[in-house]
Amino acid sequence: MPDPRGRILVVDDSTINRKLAVAFLKREGWDTDEAEDGKVALDKLAGEHGYRALLLDISMPGLSGEEVCVALRADPRHATLPIVAYTAHAMDGELQRILSAGFDDILVKPITLASLRASLAKVLGESDRADTGPARGV
Repeated sequence: MPDPRGRILVVDDSTINRKLAVAFLKREGWDTDEAEDGKVALDKLAGEHGYRALLLDISMPGLSGEEVCVALRADPRHATLPIVAYTAHAMDGELQRILSAGFDDILVKPITLASLRASLAKVLGESDRADTGPARGV
């Protein structure tokens, strides 16, 4: 039975990082789907997918998260899909470059339940929205 909150696609080449994000999301009541690289993510997003948001790692072999985001933003079907960058790259210059690629927010690894919750609230416009800049796992 589908989860009433909706479904989020988690894209990361690290199995451990994907499993951690999925565990946090499920704890918060989300249904999840996983992709281990950018090509698999684009394939999953090619048809009717029903995702409410995308958690997308920046540094992956093959297509980077930034390349995937740019491709999605060029497609009118995905122009408004909330996309959260999921990265260990936290320098100010890098954060600006990532946001300019079309991401809606940045979740800095290592993530915590609180940082994930805040980032999703921000991009989904939920009532407990936290406008404190990039969500940092500490």
